[in-house]
Order: sequence, then C-alpha cells, then structure tokens
Amino acid sequence: MKLSTRARYALRMMVVFARHTNGDRSVVSLNEVAKEAHVSRRYLEQLVIGLKNAALIRGKSGKGGGYLLAKPADEIPIRQIVESAIGPINIVECVEHPEGCLKADFCECRVLYDLINKRITSVMDSLMLSDLADDKRLKHAVEMLDSELATSGGRPCPQN
Repeated sequence: MKLSTRARYALRMMVVFARHTNGDRSVVSLNEVAKEAHVSRRYLEQLVIGLKNAALIRGKSGKGGGYLLAKPADEIPIRQIVESAIGPINIVECVEHPEGCLKADFCECRVLYDLINKRITSVMDSLMLSDLADDKRLKHAVEMLDSELATSGGRPCPQN
C-alpha cells in the first residue's frame, strides 16, 4: 500500500498548523505553510477544502487571516486527516464492498486484506496529530506501537 501525495501533504500541512498553534488560537497563512511544508500553495488550497469539511481546521479571513486547528492537536487522529484527503482507508475494494467482487464469498485472501486494513486504521487511530508535531511524543508513540506488536507476535517498526 502506498499513501497518496494528497494524504502525505495533508499530514505535513496539519503538522505545521499544530506546531504553530501551540494551544493558542493563532492563525497560519497558506504561504507560511507552503514554505515550511515544502508544498505549493495551490496544492494546499485544494487540501484545505477537505480539512475544513472534516472540521479539522477553520479559516479566518481579512488582514492577518489564515487557518488554525478547529480542535486541539491531541484530539485529531491521523486517520481523520488522511481520510479527509483521500477518503476511507481501504487497501482493496472487496474489504469495504464485498458485493462488488465475484470471488468475495470464497476468496482465501479477503480475510488477510481485511486484517491488513484493520491494522492500518488501528495505527492511524492510535496516533494523534500532536504525536507527529512533537519529536519526543512521536518517539514514544513508535515505542508503544512496537511494544504492542511485540506482544501480539508482530515485528517492530524500523527506526530511522
């Protein structure tokens, strides 16, 4: 599975908002986000729509306007950000819509696809935007996930 550019850029954008908000209600312009996230302003304008529709950010118009998080970063799961950009996480169509697959009733692999999908969404639900925005929190979150995988018989995440 590969995360799309839209999903990756939406995450980068939200990390910038989280780092600039720091609990207060200061706004960040798209120009600032573009510079810091290394993403074109035009692309960010497209992503803003999904993030606003998902009630993850709010806009402030006028002089000194921009965007800010609609709720605290520790209340925004990574999955919500990704899904605002690309829609529901679904590695293959038959997991979400088995009726669309002629082999769904007897496919040996469908259960594997479903398990993979559940693991991916579980990790994305367990990580919050605040974890990505803070290096110490991210390291701790990765350690916790590695510990959970070890106790369930999985393999740890590779360290960068």
